[in-house]
Amino acid sequence: FGTYHPSRDLEQNTIATFNVLEAMRANGIKRIAFSSTGSVYGEAKVFPTPEDAPFPVQTSLYGASKLAGESLISAYCEGFGFQGTIFRFVSILGPRYSHGHVFDFYKKLLVDPSKLPVLGNGKQRKSYLHVSDCVAAMMKAVANGTDKTVNIYNLGTDEYCQVTDSISWITQELKVSPTLEFTGGERGWIGDNPFIFLSAEKIKSLGWKANHTIEASVRHTLRWLVENPWMLELRQ
Repeated sequence: FGTYHPSRDLEQNTIATFNVLEAMRANGIKRIAFSSTGSVYGEAKVFPTPEDAPFPVQTSLYGASKLAGESLISAYCEGFGFQGTIFRFVSILGPRYSHGHVFDFYKKLLVDPSKLPVLGNGKQRKSYLHVSDCVAAMMKAVANGTDKTVNIYNLGTDEYCQVTDSISWITQELKVSPTLEFTGGERGWIGDNPFIFLSAEKIKSLGWKANHTIEASVRHTLRWLVENPWMLELRQ
């Protein structure tokens, strides 16, 4: 979690973005596509949350570091004639998935299929997007974006699920019936937003649509992990 390693978000997100922008400036590169996050909306008050939603106080160090990266890109675009395309993702699922709730739950159930510790109360509402849909959306935006200095797109589906919904799909796939052990509270950790649901109308206006439901994405991700045990060994 970010509160365990505060410097990591700063170094890997904000400072790394600054270094990329400086390299662009030194080498005459004018276009950048940036992987941001829906976490920049903090504790949003509008759902589905559009790109022009007001930003509340940040509660996530990760979200804050990504928002700082967005701001640097905007300033460099204005100051040095760059064009930036910023993508605010929901959580991404699919092949080569190496961290996140599906990975964590699967790993725990391999150790003990009779019980499953769950952060929070399991009622957190989250949205997810399959990696193939994510890449297709990014390519669509880069190819069809406007001439504006900075273009911002939410990337997500028109649905969300509770954590317990995802658990049910995972346990069905694994054919196990664990006892769920909730840690309690409406959020899993400090900075965890209990409800993330982004409006994807802007990217859809370019002709993009998601081809995978959240349930299909969760099930596909789990099947890929089962078929590729090296990923779990790699993340030991």
